[in-house]
Amino acid sequence: MEIIGAISSVVTTSMIYVLNGFLFILYWLADILPTIISIAFAAVLIFIVDNEVQNRANYRPNRVGNYGNVIPVDSNHVYSQRAVDLRKPHTAQILTLIVLGIWIAAQLGMAEPVPWIGAVMWIAGTIVIFAMPGDMKINMLWFVKTGIAIYAILVIGSRLYLSYTATLTAEQWAAVIGSTTSTATTVISNTRGNVTTMILWALWFVAPLGYFSLLLQKLFVNPMALINPLAGANDVLKQLRQRN
Repeated sequence: MEIIGAISSVVTTSMIYVLNGFLFILYWLADILPTIISIAFAAVLIFIVDNEVQNRANYRPNRVGNYGNVIPVDSNHVYSQRAVDLRKPHTAQILTLIVLGIWIAAQLGMAEPVPWIGAVMWIAGTIVIFAMPGDMKINMLWFVKTGIAIYAILVIGSRLYLSYTATLTAEQWAAVIGSTTSTATTVISNTRGNVTTMILWALWFVAPLGYFSLLLQKLFVNPMALINPLAGANDVLKQLRQRN
């Protein structure tokens, strides 16, 4: 019986450790869920939209090559016998990775709702990009990346400001801006909290609402086509050339 009791105790303890480990991983994933969402939608942009945009930028027409291929020139400036895939640039994908890295660094350790706001910006931007016609995706892709990058820079700047001013007394802060009188010190002491509130309002409402409003404005800047709403300029030209 003692052996059975010892085995039962070991099994129970092991199950408790496994359950605690599972709960720890679950809570950790829930804590970084905004980051996971941002990475997931950035990956969608990289492997789908960026890849399409970069292929268009890399496209060089030739007689025997495929889409995006060019015929290299040899040392004698004579065309080679066969078409060879050259090493293509991946500027669009690299820019997305840079923006993603800036955003992850900005929101790391940041309290809610800033991480969730950034995640929603990634989601909304990706959805709008897919809703745009092909010839408008390039500009919208650039707008989404720059919008998220600007918001990330605002977050980093606000965190630096708040961490710096948190270590300063009212007298030290007054000396920083060049005023050491008692009246100025009192005013600064009373208004520093107001500045912090304004920064939080800018991060929580002003900047995100500006991003989303411009996103919608760019989405609905032109009236929707009644025949083929998702047709781009190249599709329209193809239809005009092929009509009877």
